[in-house]
Amino acid sequence: MKTEPLLKHAAVIGVLAVVLYAACLLWRFTMTDPMVMQFHLLALKTALPGFRGYDSGSMLLGGVISFIYGFVISFVFHSLHGVCVCETKK
Repeated sequence: MKTEPLLKHAAVIGVLAVVLYAACLLWRFTMTDPMVMQFHLLALKTALPGFRGYDSGSMLLGGVISFIYGFVISFVFHSLHGVCVCETKK
């Protein structure tokens, strides 16, 4: 198995994870119930180590961690699967 398509695909999944993370951050502005907002913040703090709140450093760290999560999960999945779909599309 070639590693170049695998790394490209893992990077794409990492970027998708960052987009979903950004959607989670923007979703906060649609909430009106303070208990739901508190639960949402707690969920982000639990899922992303180092995330403290909605300050710029914490949001940037959350984006980096989201990319790493997506990249690693995609890389491990494709490594265990054996055949990458992106290799057959030539």
